[in-house]
Amino acid sequence: MNLFKLFFSFSSIFIFSFFFSFSQENPHVFLKTARMFDAAGNLAAVIENCTKAIEINAIFDSAYCLRGIAYMKGGDLKMASDDLNKAIKLNQKYSEAYYARGILKASKVDYMGAAKDFTRAIDLNASNPKFFYNRAVAQAYMGEYSGAVLDLDEAIKLKPDYIEAYYSRAYWQDMSGSYFEAIDDYKKVIALDPKHREAYIAMATLKYMNGEKPAACEDLKMAIEIGSIKAEELSNIFCK
Repeated sequence: MNLFKLFFSFSSIFIFSFFFSFSQENPHVFLKTARMFDAAGNLAAVIENCTKAIEINAIFDSAYCLRGIAYMKGGDLKMASDDLNKAIKLNQKYSEAYYARGILKASKVDYMGAAKDFTRAIDLNASNPKFFYNRAVAQAYMGEYSGAVLDLDEAIKLKPDYIEAYYSRAYWQDMSGSYFEAIDDYKKVIALDPKHREAYIAMATLKYMNGEKPAACEDLKMAIEIGSIKAEELSNIFCK
């Protein structure tokens, strides 16, 4: 056998063995794999790979956070809470862990606790629109509509095409008695997504309650044209 080929073969085996061994001992490899499974929606594999990462490195905050999120998605709120608390204990400047724990608290109807965690996430990273959006939701559930609107203002500044933020802001503008601002936001939602049935229906309902029946019926007509059965039902009530 050619000596060069023989050397190359042994080198290849050595390199493969080295990287295989490296991957088996490197918690970051398991975390990367867990993230790939997370993107694919395989929660069991996420938990398995994060657990392997933690077994190698017991102070791996990112692995605890991702595993906690996976537990939360799977409905195991106790394990999720334990992991997210651990991630925050290991890294008190981990904005995503505070955010995830806020989502968990909101799912348990602890909106005040959720708002506190979202606030902490914002204090650490004020450039993430989803932090402001979710704090707005928590505030709205506590009846603090003006605070919710202010947070949605910030979310939209950071992400001008944030459809969910415009839609929520429209709803809470309406709840705060700001009719024209609510209508403007529903129009922005429709401009971003011309087939947003819920925006047409919400805007129609708002206009109808404000005595603008013809305009409301026109909005319902638009919703019907894009396939809304609910709009058709409302039209039979409002527009006769």
